[in-house]
Amino acid sequence: MAKKGKEIKEIRTAQIILKREENKYLEEKRLREKLESPMIRLSYQYAIDVVLAKLRLINADLTEQNERQVIRSLSSRIKEVDSICKKLVKKNCDATFEAAVSTLNDIAGVRAVCYFCDDIYRVAEAVRIQKDIRLLKEKDYVKSPKKSGYQSIHLIAGVPLTYGYTEREVPVEIQIRSFAMDFWAELDNQMCYKKSAGEIENVEKESRNYSDVIAKVDNKMLELRKRIAELD
Repeated sequence: MAKKGKEIKEIRTAQIILKREENKYLEEKRLREKLESPMIRLSYQYAIDVVLAKLRLINADLTEQNERQVIRSLSSRIKEVDSICKKLVKKNCDATFEAAVSTLNDIAGVRAVCYFCDDIYRVAEAVRIQKDIRLLKEKDYVKSPKKSGYQSIHLIAGVPLTYGYTEREVPVEIQIRSFAMDFWAELDNQMCYKKSAGEIENVEKESRNYSDVIAKVDNKMLELRKRIAELD
């Protein structure tokens, strides 16, 4: 009798787990369908295009002021649904569309890579003073780098989107970093993808050390640029 009771309990537990997994699958399916719908993707793409246009204007203005190119490159992306799901799980949130749009500010992302480390603050300040986008959040990972060694300025900009009779704000994450910071971040990302659990601690420590080295080179190149400017 006790054995049969145990079996019934195990079956019920398995059914609960199965139902939970089924609900999770359906939630992620709905999330994917919603995020991949044309209106949602075009809304995020519109916000990205506004920020890119704004950064191109900022670059033209700063380039004219400083008589040298300030922004080296601009890139953008809409976060993949799998990445969105992983981030929601990491934040202990349900993988739903409502949770995604209310919790995540980096579904739409733009990256500006500058030649020198002082230029990233010029670009960030130029973004701050724009009247038609609202600064929602800011993190300075240059003054306070992440434990991994990652450095960049992150701005969350709210871009107004008006369609028909509705108006809403679409958040866009703007990453502003120097060429040297971008070099380290891209290589670290590649190496993190490959490293195994047994080597992860040593690799991360060495990567942090290289981040410090590259930051010193970044500052040395800035000093050199300033010395050259004084010769003119």
